Amino acid sequence: MLPILTLLTMGDQVPFQVQYFSWEGKKVGVKNKTFTLSFNRPVNTSSVEKNLIIEPPLPGRISWQGRTLIYTLDDPPIYGTNYQIKLENVQLSYQDEEIKSFVSLFSTRDRVLAYIGIEGEEKGRLILYNITNLSQPQKTILTPPDLIVTNFKIYPNSEKIIFSAFEPNLRSNELATQELYTVTTGFNVDPSKTPSQRAGKLKRILDAQEYQNINFALSQNGEVIVVQRVNHRNKNDESLWLIKDNNKIISLGIPGSEFVIAPDGKSLAVSQQGGIRMISLGGDGNNSRIFANYEKPLSFSPFSEKLLLVKDNVDYTRSLVVVDKNGENKEVFRSPYPILGCEFEPRDEQVIYCLKTDVIQGENGQYRPEPFLSVINLKEGTDFPLLALPNSENVMLSMSPDGVALLFDQVVTTSPQSSTDLLTTEKQAIADGQVWLLPLPDLKEENKSLKIQPRELIFGFKPQWLP
Repeated sequence: MLPILTLLTMGDQVPFQVQYFSWEGKKVGVKNKTFTLSFNRPVNTSSVEKNLIIEPPLPGRISWQGRTLIYTLDDPPIYGTNYQIKLENVQLSYQDEEIKSFVSLFSTRDRVLAYIGIEGEEKGRLILYNITNLSQPQKTILTPPDLIVTNFKIYPNSEKIIFSAFEPNLRSNELATQELYTVTTGFNVDPSKTPSQRAGKLKRILDAQEYQNINFALSQNGEVIVVQRVNHRNKNDESLWLIKDNNKIISLGIPGSEFVIAPDGKSLAVSQQGGIRMISLGGDGNNSRIFANYEKPLSFSPFSEKLLLVKDNVDYTRSLVVVDKNGENKEVFRSPYPILGCEFEPRDEQVIYCLKTDVIQGENGQYRPEPFLSVINLKEGTDFPLLALPNSENVMLSMSPDGVALLFDQVVTTSPQSSTDLLTTEKQAIADGQVWLLPLPDLKEENKSLKIQPRELIFGFKPQWLP
């Protein structure tokens, strides 16, 4: 009996403590919604819930599974923030012994954007810009000088970017020769799972020998790429092509120049003559439906349950319409002018930010279109104008993954003159471009003020946040 008694006595000497914290020392992002705390003995749950402290505050809900606490966040964590989690004065469930004090740190991903450079050695190159510390931003050029980048999309883990580019020294229509590549960013959100790679490692994933690659999209989960392609020898042979994880490319047999992929990669909305076609990208490739008299798709909600569409009306106005997964639709607003784009707020699917168009009279007495940004609450039906964007017909918006800021660009265009010109989607040469940062108001606060002030960041265009 002596060895058993000795073992029991030694076991009692192990202090009551936190055995495991799932986010310890990690960089978490918008996809990280829960963390766990495991204890080495049965715990007084109400005592834990009362004494758990997170600084800065990170509101969430607590549930239990045995000795494990599960904490589910109410909102995405704010990027570029260091957090401390602390627990003390907690008791066992069956005696008065207190827990060994627990303190741990975790942080969120850096606030990083990517853009296409516009001047000097940056011209036409893909660039990372880390603004976690705005007073000391860090810049990394990802692509070589012999490639002119035309567009790009960022994978959800931020470890690589897919982009289209051409070599300007080829004596041909440069856009007809653009190919698709991926490039590594140097980021690694979980080194325990995958080895880190240096920034700037290129891989070609689609050439332009038989087909011109015109436009492409990447699903938010990073598993599906859709490319608009046209045959060099037969312009009638134009279709959308599908690329999945194995890089096998197949034609969908469907033309389309304006399209968006659902975040889960299971469906595709394509603008076609007479309406919007919804196509299943899952097991049943023939499953599709048509929304008649719609002009173009804008964006899906983060969980792929809603889709924003622009509809043509018989009175020559346009409507923004939200369609749910059952096909039920609701008009959000109606405008006589173009609706340029809308994005869902990642913290609240009832809130969208829209880029709309107004017509104003200039100093010369002539009228001209002027884009402006507004925030719309779909549930309450409110629509607040936030910011006018003069001289910004080609403006691009990018919502930060934590929902606290927008990026947008303003470009000055001219007629193309050189094979190295950077072009807009309307094939106008970009003479100058500026990337702006727009902090967004906290819409949950009462008596909120919607006065906001954009901040100039850097020369460039097509800015996008890293997820």
